Amino acid sequence: MNYQLIARPEGEVAEYAAAELLRCLSAMDGSLAEGRGGLELSLAVLDGDPEEDRIEIRVKDGRGTIAGSSEGAVLIAVYRFLYELGCRWTHPGEGGEHLPSRTLTPAEVNVTVAETPSRRHRGVCIEGAVSEENVREMIEFLPRVGMNSYFIQFFRPTVFFQRWYGHWQNPYLPTAEKTAEEIDAIHARLINEIRRRGLRHHAVGHGWTCVPFGIEGEGWHMLNDVTFSQEYIDITALRDGKRGVYCNVPLNTNLCYSDPAVRARIVDAVVNYCRENSSVSVLHLWLADGKNNFCECAECSKLRPSDYYVRMLNELDGALTAAGLDTKIVFLIYVDLLWAPERETIQNPDRFLMMFAPISRTYSETLREGSAAGHDTPVAPYVRNKLEFPKAVGENVKYLDEWRKTFPGSGFLFDYHLMWDHAKDPGYMQCARTLFEDMKDLDVLGLDGMISCQLSRSAFPTCLPLYGMAKALWNKEADFDDVAMEYFTAEFGDAAADVFAYLTELSRRFDPVWLRGELPAVDKERAAVLDTIPTLVAKFRAAHPELSRSSESEPWRTLAVHADYAVLVAAVAARRARGEDRRDLGDALRAFVGRNEELIQCRIDVWNTLANFVEGSLMK
Repeated sequence: MNYQLIARPEGEVAEYAAAELLRCLSAMDGSLAEGRGGLELSLAVLDGDPEEDRIEIRVKDGRGTIAGSSEGAVLIAVYRFLYELGCRWTHPGEGGEHLPSRTLTPAEVNVTVAETPSRRHRGVCIEGAVSEENVREMIEFLPRVGMNSYFIQFFRPTVFFQRWYGHWQNPYLPTAEKTAEEIDAIHARLINEIRRRGLRHHAVGHGWTCVPFGIEGEGWHMLNDVTFSQEYIDITALRDGKRGVYCNVPLNTNLCYSDPAVRARIVDAVVNYCRENSSVSVLHLWLADGKNNFCECAECSKLRPSDYYVRMLNELDGALTAAGLDTKIVFLIYVDLLWAPERETIQNPDRFLMMFAPISRTYSETLREGSAAGHDTPVAPYVRNKLEFPKAVGENVKYLDEWRKTFPGSGFLFDYHLMWDHAKDPGYMQCARTLFEDMKDLDVLGLDGMISCQLSRSAFPTCLPLYGMAKALWNKEADFDDVAMEYFTAEFGDAAADVFAYLTELSRRFDPVWLRGELPAVDKERAAVLDTIPTLVAKFRAAHPELSRSSESEPWRTLAVHADYAVLVAAVAARRARGEDRRDLGDALRAFVGRNEELIQCRIDVWNTLANFVEGSLMK
């Protein structure tokens, strides 16, 4: 049996797509050899909007065309063709690729697909603690499941790599932090990986309030050993009668945005960045991180922060147009900027993408549930630097509705399901279902996709939340149970239904609503339920001897480590529910996670798990 690629478009991405097609087909049927008869396939770019990611696959009796509306969409179409032949990609990294062994005679290769994804924006944003390999594997994974974007935050994404290479929170691994030059080299290599797959490269976000002024903006750490110039101090936000660097963290420091010179400095920096970084498809211009730290000077107090923000966006549009640059700019609806402008409006909506980031929301209700419940919720009055941020989904959506009155253009969700909240659901099943349903229901918000602000390593015990997110972004009519069974079948074969049931029950007994702190911490009845988790784990282990650290299957090895983890978490949680001292068990849990990190490195972000879940949810 042989394989011949008759034609493909010119270009690096199409070349990569052709190589991936040959690699996977050859792995499935070892007799395939490029250049001699048999299967006769061609790759092509369709006419039309290149950003809609439309795919068309028309292959009958082993002959036909695999096409997409751009080179990147052609790669997505190649993976979809392979998917229809039985291939599955379930998570980034080791063990996530499942290519069935089968004979591919022409008569057996018949695939017809003509689809446009439900959502235009489908991506992931770098977060957490990552190695270069972790990010590369995520970039590699995205088009395999129909995603089209990757976002590298900051001018230099130092903090994310130092957390891993420095092994923050994990004393069991040696520290080996990278130099600035090494981070720059990693960054450049990853941009190449984004480019060769035709992904949309999102960039920067935070940092514009410090880097254009010569101040480091590579993370959220204090710069206690830096002396800031008086020139910079004089343009920082006036708060409580004083100007200065907010908590000594430049990234979190807002400026005096009513000052035209301040806005012009930022605008010039953005224009120069766009001119010098042609690989960037979408540039994010955000203000400082943090909340309730905007300028209180007489001039800034005349308007809301969002008015001055929009004024600067309009100035930027004019400068980019004058420079002949068509880069898309993302503006951010987040914390204080939830409150829409009262006077200013964006003059050229086609230049901009609106990004809604409801960071204070609860995940105990879906977007649809929360929107329905909060239909009559009024927007709270804007009180500078004394704001309380909405937790209920319906309240958050009301702020988006106000922005919608001023901006008719396209936008997407920037949400945090897999940043912190997934750890509060050790079975991942409630988390996965909420994320899936939220992606299906983005029409409720009038948004056209999602850039997931999430840990790269968020697949412990499974990567179902990310896999399901991708499926629902591609097809808003997809069914969660069907997708979950497909996922578990690829990972666990005939045991799929048992794993599905086991993890669902694990989620139920842990109860993420309680672990989020939305119910009373001390609850004796809850403690009794948590005490049953070791029995649940033991029963599942007895029924599945393949649940072993020595298994040849990476998914089963991961589930084996997770089973021990679940028992430890349950013990700590039960003590919390009884109001008892749990410091000794907390120490045991920290040690377990740290000592096992190398076994499950691509699956769990130890820095985040310990710093946020263990310290924040279990030990408080």
